[in-house]
Order: sequence, then C-alpha cells, then structure tokens
Amino acid sequence: MKKILLGITGSIAAYKSADIASKLVKLGYDVHVIMTESATEFVAPLTFETLTRNRVYVDMFREEDHRQVRHISQSTESDLILVAPASYNIIGKTATGVADDFLSSVLAAAPAGKVIFAPAMNVNMYHNPILQENINKLTKLGYRFIEPEEGMLACGVLGKGCLRNVPSIIETVEGFFHDKLLQGKKVLITAGATREYIDPIRFISNSSSGLMGVSLAKACRDFGADVTLILANSHLNIEGVNLIRVQTVAEMYQAAVDHFPTTDLMFAAAAVSDFKPVTYSESKIKKSDTGLVVELERNTDILLELGKMKQNQLLIGFAAESENLIPNAVGKLNKKNLDLIIANDLSNFATDDGKVWLVTSETAVELERKPKLQLAYDIVKMILNMTNNLSGAK
Repeated sequence: MKKILLGITGSIAAYKSADIASKLVKLGYDVHVIMTESATEFVAPLTFETLTRNRVYVDMFREEDHRQVRHISQSTESDLILVAPASYNIIGKTATGVADDFLSSVLAAAPAGKVIFAPAMNVNMYHNPILQENINKLTKLGYRFIEPEEGMLACGVLGKGCLRNVPSIIETVEGFFHDKLLQGKKVLITAGATREYIDPIRFISNSSSGLMGVSLAKACRDFGADVTLILANSHLNIEGVNLIRVQTVAEMYQAAVDHFPTTDLMFAAAAVSDFKPVTYSESKIKKSDTGLVVELERNTDILLELGKMKQNQLLIGFAAESENLIPNAVGKLNKKNLDLIIANDLSNFATDDGKVWLVTSETAVELERKPKLQLAYDIVKMILNMTNNLSGAK
C-alpha cells in the first residue's frame, strides 16, 4: 500500500482537502495528514483523523513518543507528499529553506521528486513575482505543481488562484505512481475534430470531443514521456505536455510535420476532415430561397503523408468504422505504412468510455470497454508489449 502524506495549510480551500483525503483512502492509499496551525482554524484535525483513521500531526513538540524523529520519518517513509492547499507561505518557506513548523520541516527533509504542491490563494498573491520566482526555482529543483484554476475567490475577486478541482488532483496523484515506461521518449499525438470553414461561422466537422487523444496524452505523460499534443477544437485542458491548439487540417498537418522528425512514438487520434470546400466566402453567406451547393475537394491526408516520412518512428493510427471494422482497419494500416492501428466503431465518439481493438497485419487484440483514461493506460502498455518496449523507435 502506497503511503501519501497530505499537507494542509491555512487557506479557505482547506475544506476541499477532506474530499481529497477521502477519495485517496477509497482508492487504497494509506493517507497521513499534517496540518499547519493556520489550517486548523479552517478545518478541525478530527475530520481528517476520522477520514484516514490515522493520527493528524500539527505540532511536532507535542509528540508523545520522542524516540522517533517524526518529521524525518514522515518524509522518508512517505511515497508521496501532496500539499493541498499550498499557501503562499509554505511555498516561500520551502523555496528559501525555512523549516519552522512540522510541515515545513518535513518538506525540508523530503526529496524534491516526491513533493507536489497544489497552490490556492488570492489572485494578486499568485501572480506576485516573488511567488512565481519561488515556483520556478522549486520546479527546476524537481518539485511539481498543480496549477490553480480561475474562478471566484474567497475575497470576492474573480481570478486565478482557486485550488485545482479534486478529480484533477487525484488524477495527478494516480499518474505519479505509474512506472516510467516511456522515460526519455518523445510522443506526438493529434486529437480532436478539425474544422473546414465555408464562411466565417460555418464549417464542416464531426462530433469527436478529443477525449481519447487527450487521455492518451495524459497516459504517456504519466509514463514519463515528453508529450506534444496537437489538439483541434476541443475545450479539454491538460497540464504537463506541450499543447498546440489548431483548427483546420492545414494547421494540424503543419504542426505534425514540424514535430514528427524528432518523435519516437506517434498516435494519430484526431478526427480529421476528409474534405474541404473548394471556395471560402470571406463574408457570411446569406440565406436564399434557391438553396446552397457547396463543392468539396479532398483534404490533405495527414497520416498518409506522415507514413511516407516515417523512418524510425512508431506510427499508430485510428480507424473509426461503421462496418467491417477489422478488415477496413487492416486496409488502412497497410495503405498508410502504419506499425499498428487502433480500431473502434462510431459509438466511441463523444463518449466518456470506449472499447477498441489493437490491430496489426497479423492480429487483432480486443480491449474491454473502460473510461477513456483507463483505456489509454491499457493501450499504451499493450502497445509497448506488442512492439518490444519501443525497441524500433529512436
């Protein structure tokens, strides 16, 4: 069982830490809590003792058993230290080497690589150059940060400083414990639905949400890869990757061509428009009684072009089909010079879960329906097994 030390500092967002602790316990983690004195003004230690079934520490000098140096044992015995919420104060203490209470002393004794801060504070405090300098300093030293969200703050101001939502924090924690199967590898992913504009407001597109591609980006990031995600027309966000937002096939193609030569592994998960209008109207097309005919022409086939460029890269495509799923996927695999193709039917579009087949020229492996993030982890691990741990990539 992995041991997580949850540090809680003085912030109104401390009440959300109870939800974090509860969810981590339900996932099977052994959660121990350290609170600053200020944090206890917002939430009582009893709350966390009840949720975690472990003693909550506030003052190291009130320790009954002085045979142990508790702030050292807590830092060395924990697999992860999550400080959520992390105040301006605790980030500043860690960055400047101040250890004047239990939590800051634990952080001083802990390796940087197993500490994650989730800041929460007033927008002006968050954008204060001193704090940003401290965050940059700690990041360079190996500490990790979960960026806060924008929203209505406790002071009544709308701005950036809200503690990141609990599911995102839990996702980050889960990702921390994944084996770094892709350490040192560069992964390129295309995702989302491209648009081809008819006029300034009308376009040809499809219903893809981009969730499968974003989930693959998260999985590869958690497995230690350097990830570039080219995302088309999706509201989804992701941290810890190089995110490039595009709209059209031409924009996606250019971004992919720019990054493909230095890529080890690529997932082409985007739902790309096969056709585009022959002409584009610079002004909005007016409604008429005679109807409208839009002439279309073939678009650039991004995956086909990348298949021609491929050298040592592992190139993986997607095939969304309404019939003859596996035969059509194999045909696409061979035509586009792919190493593997992920086949799925159209029911996967715009859904939170999915079911796919991993198809090569010799075999088709079925993966059961799961939430797309969990499915993405399975896809990456299965592909690494099928391709001998990326031995063919650079």
